[in-house]
Parts: sequence; structure tokens; C-alpha cells
Amino acid sequence: MKTLNILYHMARADFLERTRRYSFLIMLSLMLYLGYLVNIGQITLFLGSYSGESYRGVFNSAWVGSMMTLVINFLLGWFGFYLVKNSIARDYETGVGQIIATTPISRPVYMLGKWLSNVLVLGVLVFILMLAAVVMQLIQREDPQIQLWALSAPFLFVALPFMALIAALAVFFESIRWLRGSFGNIVYFFLFISGIAVIAIFLGVSIPLLDWLGFGIFTSSMEAAAKAMYPAYQGGLSLGTPPASASIRPFYWTGVEWTGAVILTRLSTWILAVGVTLLGAVFFDRFDSAPSRRRSNPGSMPTATEDVPAGEAQPSTRVRLTPLPASSVRFRFAQLFLAEIRMLLKGLAWWWYLVALGLVVASFAVPLESLRQSVLPAALVWPLLLWSGLGCREERFHTRQLVFSAPNPIRNQLPIAWLAGFALALLMGAGAAFRFILAGEAFSLFALLSGLLFIPSLALMLGVWTGSSKAFEVIYLLFVYLGLLNKVLQLDYLGLHTTAYWPMYLLVSAILMILAVIGRKRQML
Repeated sequence: MKTLNILYHMARADFLERTRRYSFLIMLSLMLYLGYLVNIGQITLFLGSYSGESYRGVFNSAWVGSMMTLVINFLLGWFGFYLVKNSIARDYETGVGQIIATTPISRPVYMLGKWLSNVLVLGVLVFILMLAAVVMQLIQREDPQIQLWALSAPFLFVALPFMALIAALAVFFESIRWLRGSFGNIVYFFLFISGIAVIAIFLGVSIPLLDWLGFGIFTSSMEAAAKAMYPAYQGGLSLGTPPASASIRPFYWTGVEWTGAVILTRLSTWILAVGVTLLGAVFFDRFDSAPSRRRSNPGSMPTATEDVPAGEAQPSTRVRLTPLPASSVRFRFAQLFLAEIRMLLKGLAWWWYLVALGLVVASFAVPLESLRQSVLPAALVWPLLLWSGLGCREERFHTRQLVFSAPNPIRNQLPIAWLAGFALALLMGAGAAFRFILAGEAFSLFALLSGLLFIPSLALMLGVWTGSSKAFEVIYLLFVYLGLLNKVLQLDYLGLHTTAYWPMYLLVSAILMILAVIGRKRQML
């Protein structure tokens, strides 16, 4: 009983703290916008293919609830992870973890408390989108009669279990030191789209225990209903923007029959989520930072408190401060730029430079098509963790007072930090720029330079306004994945597949820099 009481108060306190943050309000706004996109048909569930005949269910409670559930699981499962992956890290940063380490709270109890808090945060978003599904059915009015069970069952048995698994993965990533920070954010981005989603979509139909997203449980029932009404239907189910070339034919679908066996299968995801959370407790160091200190500096000298016997007085040291000469306040571009470059590259291993050099050399050597398809995107993803520190290093290392007390920090330090990031981008894209010049592709060169300006501008603005590297890491990877690798032309910031949007990104870069300046002025108030 005592353990349950601890879990309740831990989850409640953490939930209340996080729902008062701007990040929760931003995610809530995005979820409401997502509901709007589903309502106007920009994101929809349909059967068939983009090139042939397409079919969808009548907008009754069963169809609307199931469609919204699949949208939630794919998009909130992908990006909701980043919303909840900070609870343990925050305890490290604020020192609360050291206090918790002195209490009798065990590692499993602590991890379960954090997991429950994550589940509550994501569960609130699921509930709000369930209400949006009700509104959507009333607006569409194809079948205005609300059937509460048919609409809510997909959220209860498909969306919530998957959110519990995502919450567990967030806790698990935070329990492992090398997955706790920015590298873990990148790993999850690609793990979800190439691992979790792929397994669920392709194996979930035949193996219900792997049907985390819910595509399997809905597909067979929907396909049977479509086939009964349209014998020409050849199979296939898609979630996204509907095909514009042909109208989508409606059919009536009454929903999944939620039998006891089906519900038990869905509950297995909860069991998996608890298992992942408890596995994280095995790796969790319970805020013991001593091992990391020993690993990071094994030959360090003992501190004064270790040298001096207890009770022995230490000699006082008189500190004399040298007055700062007047000439030192002059703006020195070269010294400041080199200092920003050193901070940008600080701590990198030799193999990082080796990989970067290989990507730059490959940019000069590979065919242009390979350069566009793989080499250039890889070259401009490799320094991602370096750019993500722009604008937020002062917050991360608690040096705001030191940096902001320097002469003219906005006019001097902020543009130089941006310039260091742009110099790195220019270096990684130098091979591609040279190739475009040789090929006489002037617009490709303009688009590339515009994209290279966009990268540090986005990083600096997001770093200043959020105080964290996470926002840039996620948003930038989204641009790379959708714009560069999947050819969503509006997000192709480098102009690899179309050069039509480079003036827009040039303008966006200027706006981002203005926003970064406004944000820095706001920080200094």
C-alpha cells in the first residue's frame, strides 16, 4: 500500500509539473491542428492505392474512432516520445535526483512512477483527440449518431496501450547514459520509422502481439467490408493524403468486434510496457555520478576536501583582481570566431573527423545522382549534434550570467555563434557546391547555399527560444527525412529535388535570425 501511495504522488507531481510547461501546450496545439487536418481530409485513412480505385468508410463512430487512433499512434507515437523524454534528465539537472537517492525509494518504484507520469501526459492528448473525433463526426454528418463504445474502444484498446509503450521507451532511453541525451533522440527518430512502425505494419497482421500501431486489428475487418460492397477491391490500406486524381468511394463499416480474446491481446502491450520500464531500472544508476567522474578523468588529482584531514584549518588565500584594460573591450572578430569554433568542436573524437573527412571527399568523387540521394544528406546530418548546441549552450552549462555580462552580447556573440555554425555547414557542403559549379547548375548552387544558411539559423532560433537542443534535433531530422529522403518538395531545404523553394528558405533564414535576436533580448531582461 505504501508503494502505491509513493507511485501515485510521484506520478501526480511530475504530471502537474509537465502539463504547466510550454512544451505541453505546444504539443497540445499541434494535436488539435492534427485533428483539424483529419477533419478537412488532408490526413485520412483509405483502402486501395494512390493510382487505382480508393475506398473509405462512412464517417460513423467506428470509422472515425479507428482512423483517429491510427493517426495518433503513428504521429504521437513518433513525436510524443520527445515530449515525455525529459523527466529523469530534469531530476539530474535540478539536483532533485540526489535528494531522491537519499530516500528509500527503490529504482523500480522510481522508474514506474516516471512511466506512469509519461502515460498520463500522453493519455491526456489521446483523450483530447477522442473528443476531436466526436466533433469530426458531428461536422461530417454522414452518420451523426454517436455510438460511444464504437468510437472510444479503439482509443482505449489500441491508442492507450501504444502510448504506454512509448512512455516506457522514453523511460528506458533515459535510464541508459549514452541514450539519455541528443544521441538517443536521433536513435529513436530512425528506430520508430524503420523499426517499430515497420514491424507493426508488416508483421502485425499475422502476429497480433506485434500489432502495436493497430493496423492489423483494423485491416482485416475493413477489407472484408470493402470487398463485400466493391468486389473489384484488390487490397491495401493507407494513412495519409488521399489521392487527388480519383474520388474515394464510401462503404459502411461497423467496426471491430471487441471480444475478450481481442482485448487480452491488446492488454499484452501494457505488459510489454511495464517490462521495458523495469528493464530500464536494471540500467538506471540512481543518480550516482561517481562512476562517470572516474571514467571521464581517471588520473585527476584529489580535491582539497580529500587532501586535508578533518578539522585541520586551511590557509586563507588572498585573491588580487587585475583591472581589465580598456583595450580589452574592443570587438575582436578573429579571436571570438575561433573561440566559437573551438566550442562547437569541443570534445569530438578522432573518428568523428575521419567520418566527416570521408563524407566531404565523397562529395567531390561520387556521381551527382548519388550525391543528391545519399552523400550530401549524410554529410549534413553528421554534424547535427554540433549545430543543436547553438543558442542553448548558455542554458545547458549555466553560463548565462557570464555570457550576457560580456560587452554587447547580442551584437557580438550571437552573430559569431551563427557564423561558426554556417562555416561548419559550408565545409560539409563544399564538395556539393563545387560539383554544382562544374556542372553549371546555378540554381542548384543557390538552393544549396540557401539551405546551408537555413541550418544554423534554425538551430540558433530554436536553441534560444527553447533552451534545449531537442527541438532542433527533431525538426531538422524531419526536414531531412521528409524533404531530402522522401522528396516532400516543400521541405527540400537544399533544393536536391527541386530548386523552386530556395528564395523562400532564404527569407525564412532571415526571419529565424530576427526571432533569435528577439529571443536573446527576452532572455536578458
